Amino acid sequence: MRRPIAVFTALLSLVALSAACASGAKKTTAPTTPPASSGRTIIVAAFNFSESQVLANMFADVLDNAGFRASVKTLTTREVVQPALWSGDVDVVPEYTSSLATYLNNHDMGSAAPSVASSDLTKTLSALRAAATRHHLVVLDPSSAANQNAFAVTRAFAEANQLATLSDLARYRGGLTLGGPAECPTRPYCEPGLESTYGITFTSFRTLDAGGPLTKLALKSGLIQVGLVFSSDPGIAAYGLQILSDDKQLQDADVVVPVVNEDVASVRLAGALEGLMKVLTTSDLIQLNASAELQHVDPATVAHDYLAGKALLPST
Repeated sequence: MRRPIAVFTALLSLVALSAACASGAKKTTAPTTPPASSGRTIIVAAFNFSESQVLANMFADVLDNAGFRASVKTLTTREVVQPALWSGDVDVVPEYTSSLATYLNNHDMGSAAPSVASSDLTKTLSALRAAATRHHLVVLDPSSAANQNAFAVTRAFAEANQLATLSDLARYRGGLTLGGPAECPTRPYCEPGLESTYGITFTSFRTLDAGGPLTKLALKSGLIQVGLVFSSDPGIAAYGLQILSDDKQLQDADVVVPVVNEDVASVRLAGALEGLMKVLTTSDLIQLNASAELQHVDPATVAHDYLAGKALLPST
């Protein structure tokens, strides 16, 4: 039988209230009663890219440390991962707030439905949780670690023109070629948004990839001056690039968040995962991705070393 979400939410609220009341007094002790799911392995799903695989291994490690048995199962895209989570084939997924909110909204309401994701994390999270309840999912508290659209220039170009933000770029009066995926000239977060939100004028657009090596090479070589990248990409530093701050919040807030099938949800499980979310940052993601993608360290090793360094696992 599925555990009612209202009951689980009330439990989480009670734990939060107890912690707040105990601030400055004795340290509270975490519940020791095993969750109903402790008799079986908790399966953490990963998407088929290295960042997700590192995150999934971190989730599994902190769950193991909390007394669960957890394993990682690598799948492919959200179109595969989410149905597996709904059905209980997997139990937990490290997800991204705006991406999942948009996916669930389009799945349930149709692709023409108004967007529920925005740069406002609180509103996006509220919409995500409402959509998640329709699929018997519990969305835990998110991290501050973001993997979202961003725009980069070379460090040399930024220094020469005193650029730190996209608003600074709007004051640049030279020619600007923008590079990105083929859909960029029609997507509101890309060229139209840069023009309408920031007033940036581009002289041309070059079709490349979505934040991949073609875009980074085109920036480094001077073929383009501005490129669409992803905020947690370790290649940004490796290629001598700099992200310009989205100071007018054009992009949706897309931060790492644990999503759990309600059949395995418990205060103990939430506490283990949210403990990790409290320390994980975008800078951490970049370093984790650098280890996995640039240094080719196994994602499980990357995950374990990070958790040990943050004292989230016992020292060995």
